[in-house]
Amino acid sequence: MGQQNKGKVTAVSNPYKLQTPFIVSFSGGATSRFMLRKIIDAWGGELPEESRVVFANTGLEHEKTLDFVHEVEKRWTPVTWVEYCPESRYKVVNYETASRKGEPFSVLIEKKKYLPNPVARICTVNLKIRASAAYCVDQGFEYWENAIGLRYDEPHRVHRMKGDRAAESPICPMYHAQHSLDDVEAFWEEQEFKLGIPRWMGNCVGCYLKSRGRIEMVAEHEPEQLDWWAKEEEKIGQTFRKDRTFRGIQLQVLQQGRLFDDDGSSIPCNCTD
Repeated sequence: MGQQNKGKVTAVSNPYKLQTPFIVSFSGGATSRFMLRKIIDAWGGELPEESRVVFANTGLEHEKTLDFVHEVEKRWTPVTWVEYCPESRYKVVNYETASRKGEPFSVLIEKKKYLPNPVARICTVNLKIRASAAYCVDQGFEYWENAIGLRYDEPHRVHRMKGDRAAESPICPMYHAQHSLDDVEAFWEEQEFKLGIPRWMGNCVGCYLKSRGRIEMVAEHEPEQLDWWAKEEEKIGQTFRKDRTFRGIQLQVLQQGRLFDDDGSSIPCNCTD
């Protein structure tokens, strides 16, 4: 298969027939699940031995996201659940033992002594990328392709994609196959099981990269999803962003309702794809 080179489209017969060894970075989002299904189909319904589907759990994914990942591993293919662990770089968990109260994220903040922010996005790097890479190394992979769920309508993100280490080559088969958000939504309209949460909520529900309006929507519909974020800000005496606090948004929506619409200014993140 022709490999991706700095985001340029290469001629391939089937972009989803990945070279082994490879991993599928499975966020639990609609896009990455679409990609996973296409990769499974490209391999005739069963993934090869030298491949892994990896879900890196931050402990802050919506419960329905965890339910859906579990449904995928029951219906489609085995999924390895990993979580950040500073002593061993990662640990393997499962649906029953996975963190649900932000524990891996809290441990990371305690170790770093500061909160991630739009410039220093230490959460995705450590909780997702490096935890998954450490798992691959322990699997004996000396080199692997990492399938990322970035679509054809996200070229700016594809072009910026790079691996965390020399042994890892990130690839974006959806981009090469020219599959867009319309394709993803059409696919899930036909499936008998679905995620069950609105797209605007995403997997990492309170993510600080979301627009003010979108966070207010969370505060309106599921305010408890912001509790962890507010408590971490109060505990460390910092904020995830200079222009707002999570407790302030909770209180404002409770007392005044929403003041901002979702203006589309959310910063894209691989955690939610």
